[in-house]
Formats: sequence, structure tokens, C-alpha cells
Amino acid sequence: MPQLSARLLSVLALLVLVVLPSSSAAANVGAAGHDDDDRQSPPCSPADRAALLGFKAGVTADTTGILATWAGGDCCGAWEGVTCDAATGRVVALQLEAPPPKARHYMEGALSPSLAGLEFLQALVIRDMGRIGGPIPASLSRLARLRELYLEGNMLAGAIPGSLAKLGSLQYLSLAGNRLEGQLPPELGAVSGLEQINVARNRLSGGVPPSYKSLSRLAYLDLSNNLFSGPVPGFIGQFRNLALLDLSNNSFSGEIPASLCTLHSLTDLSLSHNKLAGQIPPQMGSLRSLNSLAMDGNMFVGSIPASLFLGPQKMWYMNLSRNGLSGPLPTGIRNALPSLVSMDLSHNHLAGDIAQFFRSLSTTIISDVNHSSKSPSQQIVLPQKLEHLDVSRNGIIGALPNFTRAAGLKWLDISSNAVGGQIPISISKLSGLERLDISRNRIRGVIPASMAEMVHLQWLDLSSNALVGRIPDNFTRLRNVRHASFKHNKLCGRIPQAKPFNLFRAAAYAHNLCLCGKPLPPCRKIDKARDLKV
Repeated sequence: MPQLSARLLSVLALLVLVVLPSSSAAANVGAAGHDDDDRQSPPCSPADRAALLGFKAGVTADTTGILATWAGGDCCGAWEGVTCDAATGRVVALQLEAPPPKARHYMEGALSPSLAGLEFLQALVIRDMGRIGGPIPASLSRLARLRELYLEGNMLAGAIPGSLAKLGSLQYLSLAGNRLEGQLPPELGAVSGLEQINVARNRLSGGVPPSYKSLSRLAYLDLSNNLFSGPVPGFIGQFRNLALLDLSNNSFSGEIPASLCTLHSLTDLSLSHNKLAGQIPPQMGSLRSLNSLAMDGNMFVGSIPASLFLGPQKMWYMNLSRNGLSGPLPTGIRNALPSLVSMDLSHNHLAGDIAQFFRSLSTTIISDVNHSSKSPSQQIVLPQKLEHLDVSRNGIIGALPNFTRAAGLKWLDISSNAVGGQIPISISKLSGLERLDISRNRIRGVIPASMAEMVHLQWLDLSSNALVGRIPDNFTRLRNVRHASFKHNKLCGRIPQAKPFNLFRAAAYAHNLCLCGKPLPPCRKIDKARDLKV
């Protein structure tokens, strides 16, 4: 019996070795088959399919080709823009975006109220369709699970329904780029989870409802390009998570509330083109996270606070143009704003010395010896990242300094000031310049031939100064220039007879002493004898 048992055990062991691989393979096949079953999600519900077809019926024209895929019984299959839950087959996202070029791809029609039948919808995106018009259906308030509502770049009209406040799960709301009118619905202040409101580029009016002070989670608020008016609400300073605030191109008035200067998470602030007045609060320098600051086109007065240049170390864009700012240009800011790419201080009443301003911007000041006068001079090294600098239409005086290096600078405009002196030969060190405008100043002397090295120039304006001599012949190397003006100077001699200088209009050379050659009349021939006597 013990021997039989041992033999039986041996046989059983052999059977296990033979059968086990097959069983494992079968198990794997079963598992694979089970996985395949998991991947095959159930078809979408008839209710969701009907809701989608209701939207399709409201579209009278579709050049995007998206709705052509909405065929067949299963909207969870190949229907473009439709996303279903793999377990339930319910539609959870509808995302329709026009492919480029947007000018040729659009949907024309209206938003069907039937979309409210997508009761499990979490994201509704209908973007840049261009010709989807009519009102926003109030029935969308039934989408209790909706977290994202993006109806951007269409032709939606009428008021924003206050019933959207019933979307208790809503976090992201964008209705930008439509034709919406009326006021912001106060009811939206009850949607405490809102993190984004974007209603830019509409026709909305009125003020910001006081009820919005409850939206403590807001990180993005864009009300730009509307007809809003009234003061900038002080309660915006309570939005501690706010990273972007854009109120530009409206009619907001009054002063900047002090509470705005406490938004330490703010990275982008635009108050451009409003009716804001008063002084720029020095406390704005405490907004250390600012990347961009746009306050142009208002009625700000007083001087520019030095703190604005010393606090925000990440700022790359600053625009304070078209205000009533006065006082000196900011100085003492060396090594401030190390990330600065663009600064526009134009159209103000700023004064001060242009060379001192450049020295303040310079990352390094190199003392050099002027061998002709044996006197030391200072050469300027502008920040490598700085590309755009505009201080035009102010009351700036002084003379341009010597430059050592500023290869990154592409735009320099100091026009319409009281800058004198001569154009330094070292201006050619601004080798990356594409636009140079020093017109309507008091600059005298000759045009340096070294400027021919600035081969990237596309715009050159030296007009309305006191320049003498001739336009250097080697300017023919400046082949990329598309606009040039030398008018209202004291220049004489032949205009460089090569493209593009002989193709510009005669007005570009008008009101000088004796310029000649195309496009002006030809230069007179003078024999050598007379020339020698002269």
C-alpha cells in the first residue's frame, strides 16, 4: 500500500507538470478575453444619443466635418468629440473645436437645449465654431455633474443665464469671444468652487456684482474687452489664489484698490485702456510673482514707484504707456528686473537724462578711455533678454551713450523727446535691432557709417533732427529695411542708389539741404575744375 501510494503520487506529479502549463495558458487566455471584454465598453445610452442628435439637428451647416462622423447607433464609438465612461457608456465629455484654419471651418446654427439631457456630462467644450448663435440654453443648468463649460469663439447672444448658478460642481467657465450682453449674473457668486471665469470679448456692461466676493477659489478672472464700468472691486484682494486678472479695455474708473497689492500669487495683471486715475501704489512692488504688468491707456499721474522695478524679479513685460506719469525716468535699478523682455513708458510726461536711464538698465558699466579727449567714458551693456524698449513722446533730454553690447534688443524707440548730442558710432553694437526710431529730437552731427552693420534693421527713422552730411553709401548693405525716413534734417549728397533706398517715396527725403538721386531729381554734374575751386 505504501508502494502504491508512492507510485500514485509520482503519476499525479507528472500529470501536474503536463497539465499546469495548459491550465496557465487557458487562464491567460481567459484573462485576456476578460480584458478584451473590459475594453469593449457598453454602447452609449439611448438618452445620450438622442441628446447629441438634438444638437446635431440644430446645426444647419458644418464645414469642420466633425458631425459627419456622428452616424451609427453607438455614439461612444467613432463619434468625434464624444467621450464616454468605459464602465457605464454614459457621455462624460463633449469637446468640439474647429480645426485650423478657423476662417474656413465653422458650425452654423444654435445650441440645442437637448444637451441638457447629457446628465453625466462633466465637460462641455464648443470652441471657435464661429457661427453658433442664439442664446445660451437655460436648460444647461440641469447638468449637475458639469465641471468645465467652455463656449468660446462663437456668436452666442443675449444674457448669461443666472440659472448657471445651479451648476454646483462647476469649476471652469469661459464664455469668451461671443456677443453676450447685459450684466454679470449675481447668482454666479453662489458657485463657490469656481476657479476660472472668462467672459472676455463680449458686450457685457455694469459692474462686478458684490456677490462675487464669495468666489475665494478664483485663480483666473478675465473680464477684458467689454463695457464694464465702476470701480475695481476691493474684494478682489481676497482672492488669494488669483494668478491672472485682466480688466483691460473697459471703462473701470477710480483708483487701484490697495487690496490688489496683496495678491502674492498674481502673475499677470492687465488694467489697460480704462479710466483709472490716481497714482500707482508703491505697494505694487510687493507683487513679487508678477510676470506681466499692463497699465497703459489710463489717467495715472505722479512718478513711477522705484519699488515696481525692485520687487517683481520675474517680470518680463511692463507697459505703463499713454498715461500722465511725470517725474524722472526710473534710475538706480541696475540688475533689477533681470527677466525683462519688453518695457514701454511712451506717451507720458517723463523727464530725465537718457544716458543715465541706459546706465540704470545696464547690467555692467565698463569704463573706457576716449583716446581723442583722453577722458573716461562709460559703455553700456544692456540685459541680454531685453528686446523691446520704448520711451517715445516724453520730455527726455541728454545724449545717447556708448553701447558695448545689446544683441538681444530688437526695438528701440526714443522718438519725440528732447534728446541731443550725436548718434554714437557704437550704436552698431545694437546688432539685433529691427526697429530704430530716434526721430523728432535734437540730434546733430553725421550719420555714422557703422550703422550699415545693423543688417537686421527693418524700420529706420532719423527724421526731424539736425543731422548733417550725407547718407552713407554703405547703407546699401541694409537690404531688409522696409521703412526709412530721413526727412527734416540738413543732409546733402547722393542718396544710396540701390534697393531699397532708391525705391522709397520722395517724402522720405524731403526738407533737407541738397539730397539728390532717385527718388529725388538727379544730382547735378559738376566738372572737376569747379569742384576743386569749391
